[in-house]
Amino acid sequence: MVRRSQRRKLQKFTGLCRREEGLRVKRSCPSCGPEPGGEEKKGRGNPISVQVFPPELVEHIISFLPVRDVVALGQTCHYFHEVCDAEGVWRRICRRLSPRLREQGSGVRPWKRAAILNYTKGLYFQAFGGRRRCLSKSVAPLLAHGYRRFLPTKDHVFILDYAGTLFFLKNALVSSTLGQIQWKRACRYVVLCRGAKDFASDPRCDTVYRKYLYVLATREQPGVVGTTGSRACDCVEVYLQSSGQRVFKMTFHHSMSFKQIVLVGQETQRALLLLTEEGKIYSLVVNETQLDQPRSYTVQLALRKVSRCLPHLRVACMASNQSSTLYITDQGGVYFEVHTPGVYRDLFGTLQAFDPLDQQMPLALSLPAKILFCALGYNHLGLVDEFGRIFMQGNNRYGQLGTGDKMDRGEPTQVPLCACSLCSTRECLYMLSSHDIEHHPTYRDLPASRVVGTPEPSLGAGASQDAGGAAQACEEYLSQIHSCPTLQDRMEKMKEIVGWMPLMAAQKDFFWEALDMLQRAAAGVGPGLPTPES
Repeated sequence: MVRRSQRRKLQKFTGLCRREEGLRVKRSCPSCGPEPGGEEKKGRGNPISVQVFPPELVEHIISFLPVRDVVALGQTCHYFHEVCDAEGVWRRICRRLSPRLREQGSGVRPWKRAAILNYTKGLYFQAFGGRRRCLSKSVAPLLAHGYRRFLPTKDHVFILDYAGTLFFLKNALVSSTLGQIQWKRACRYVVLCRGAKDFASDPRCDTVYRKYLYVLATREQPGVVGTTGSRACDCVEVYLQSSGQRVFKMTFHHSMSFKQIVLVGQETQRALLLLTEEGKIYSLVVNETQLDQPRSYTVQLALRKVSRCLPHLRVACMASNQSSTLYITDQGGVYFEVHTPGVYRDLFGTLQAFDPLDQQMPLALSLPAKILFCALGYNHLGLVDEFGRIFMQGNNRYGQLGTGDKMDRGEPTQVPLCACSLCSTRECLYMLSSHDIEHHPTYRDLPASRVVGTPEPSLGAGASQDAGGAAQACEEYLSQIHSCPTLQDRMEKMKEIVGWMPLMAAQKDFFWEALDMLQRAAAGVGPGLPTPES
């Protein structure tokens, strides 16, 4: 009986092996040809390449892979790179990651951008104090099209996605028995509003002061009497952060389009700074203590002094706290407004240039490179240049500048840290992640002569080597200008090169203004008489 059972098992195993030989297919790289001598080998079928399969079938199979595996497979050969980069693959992946997503967004590759945005989105936080130092991940809204910005308040979190939808996560943060801030897994989220461009709240780091949320959005307004069409107008809507109820709304003229909003000042004299698409800054003042009263009134929208005194500047972004404002131009220049003498002393170490009668006068900061990002505290600031270097300035009583000591810095000082996008309050450190493939790499490589740790050039041979490097860079700049086809392109390239060169802010402004004058003269437009403001 034992031999008979063993014979039956052997016959069954032999039959399975014969069936597998009939189904066996040779695996080969699609970009390579068949293996030499493969036809002469007995017991093997004809080689079959993946390229024989229809492209729709290959895309359908690849769409079931995780996003990391799809990206890794696209780096193996040219064939898989084209297949894995097809919009059909990323459309199926996006539908699998976000089944409720109706629109794919915009861009050259909208489905790939939407899939990676929703795959990489995440919100993490780490509470200050206590013994535990673990990271906690938040509950992601399923309808969110990536994470663009977020703002934590006392009990809630507001998230803005790339489609302009602002989400309101109610009762997201709770206090544990040990006094630590924890994320509430059972929190619910609702859509606060759509068509939002930007939002802001009280600039102080203490979330207790963040009572109202100011949302910059676009709304359709009915046209003039006698017309049937409607116009899209920008407006500022004010919401209560505790309940999400709208309490106030300001509508602007349809000819004005804004892209960023920041707040500065106290509650009774809250100044709203609005940045237009053309780089101009307008401001208006409201009283937050009277926003909950049901009444209607007109506020005055005035041009900020930085745009009146320096009309040639085009502001790219802003940052603010309760007593100062920082502006970054499109050429990487930095201008500062300080409204109180104490903060001015902490930032610059002196009150020599502070004018209490003209607090909105912008001050230019001298920096060696183009500035891209900034962060502003109460009495200190941080700047990130085009090479990814961080510069800190201001009060360093608690070592918050990261220089390794507690000495104040009256000028921007480089610190040996890596740039990262973070947000912090008094209770937690928040980290937001969402990768957009449409954004090009921000930083560029630092020249060898400016790397931290290289010896300073001295007189003699060192000076000649530094001069040789500068001459080589100037030759490269001249070749770039010579490659431009028209005079307009050469002027624009020259302005860009001036922004790259290690000049002071006043020198860069001089060269840019001179180039604008030459460009207007070449176009046949009279330069006009200089005004006292300019």
